[in-house]
Amino acid sequence: MAAHRFVFVHGAWHGAWCFDLFQLELQRRAVPCHAVDLPSLGDDTTPVESATFEAGVERVLGQIGTRKNITLVAHSLGAFYATEAAIRAGGRVRGIVYLASFVPKEGDTFVNLRELAPPPEELQAATSTNEEETALLIDADKAKDLFYEDVAEGIAVAAMTRLRPQPIQPFRSAAISDDAETLQRIKRRVIVAENDRVISPDHCVEMADRVGIEVESVPTGHCPFLSMPKLLADVLLGVS
Repeated sequence: MAAHRFVFVHGAWHGAWCFDLFQLELQRRAVPCHAVDLPSLGDDTTPVESATFEAGVERVLGQIGTRKNITLVAHSLGAFYATEAAIRAGGRVRGIVYLASFVPKEGDTFVNLRELAPPPEELQAATSTNEEETALLIDADKAKDLFYEDVAEGIAVAAMTRLRPQPIQPFRSAAISDDAETLQRIKRRVIVAENDRVISPDHCVEMADRVGIEVESVPTGHCPFLSMPKLLADVLLGVS
């Protein structure tokens, strides 16, 4: 198992912290893994107006560094950062796992993929913009029902307190390079959360089908790394 090198890329409002329990499970199995804070999220101090999509891609590339044989595990919005970073990584990324996430193909933007997988009404009702219109805020109580409905109460409450305003710029500018040849050389997997209330499982399957990726699933909500880290580790590592 030591040959696996995973880098985790979180989604909107979250940070590297959301993978803490999952990393403990993998480390218990002697699997090297790391998580990255995207700009202005988690413990990162980048001003929200400077938290661009490009800055996020560079952050992921920085975490990869000169290491090879990397598999990126991308959650939710993190799929865009991971996919673009993988294309730019010069062969150092061997795989991408899309976990309860968007599944972009070459040339996709967040704007066009959101048309294929629109946000549910409940998520739209839980969000608002800040006064400067630079960040998308989320109501913590509503986030609990959307993100953490199957997460243990104490873990869910702790997670709610760590959510931060999501920079808006990446929603507007996230785009994948039109480089099908490079993407075809990267092994990609899709793990659908069967009870996801944020990204519809049906939409996940549709996005996977359009790029020809087989789908696996876990019986969880949007954040399986918090609700079922052991099961998710089994799926990720191919343990039956």
